[in-house]
Amino acid sequence: MRQRFGIAQALLGAPRLVIVDEPTAGLDPDERNRFLNLLAKIGEQVVVILSTHIVEDVTDLCPRMAMIAKGTVLLQGEPQAAIDTLKNRVWRRTVSQDALPEYQARFNVLSTRLVAGRPQINVFAESQPDEGFVSVEPDLEDVYFLQIRNAGRAAGAAQAASAPNAPVAA
Repeated sequence: MRQRFGIAQALLGAPRLVIVDEPTAGLDPDERNRFLNLLAKIGEQVVVILSTHIVEDVTDLCPRMAMIAKGTVLLQGEPQAAIDTLKNRVWRRTVSQDALPEYQARFNVLSTRLVAGRPQINVFAESQPDEGFVSVEPDLEDVYFLQIRNAGRAAGAAQAASAPNAPVAA
């Protein structure tokens, strides 16, 4: 109710822009859906800027988005267009806890999630990375993890390139 009241207050005076930060945090699933429907309806009349870590909310609600990390815009555009760039390039496999480090070293692991106590990994690859992987439909979370990992690699490479060379012993 507080979130709805806050939106009602924000709409007093007929603003052209409403900014909401993590608006569905702490809401049960029913109330979250009602609140997202309210934001969608408001978005038909005014510009709504939504800041959230719940990527499903972005997929469902936003016609345009930007992914930002450490103040840098990594990606912007339509959520579905971003998802479509990963079509047929996300693979999933359940692995043992002991084998997980090997998979992380060998493949571009986007995410790891425990399912029934076993790690389930999503891997980004142009073709089936190894026997046992199955192709899965990508989602915005896969896009997010790929963007974050790529940004981290780029930052690491830039840092390595700018580091002074160590003296070489003859």
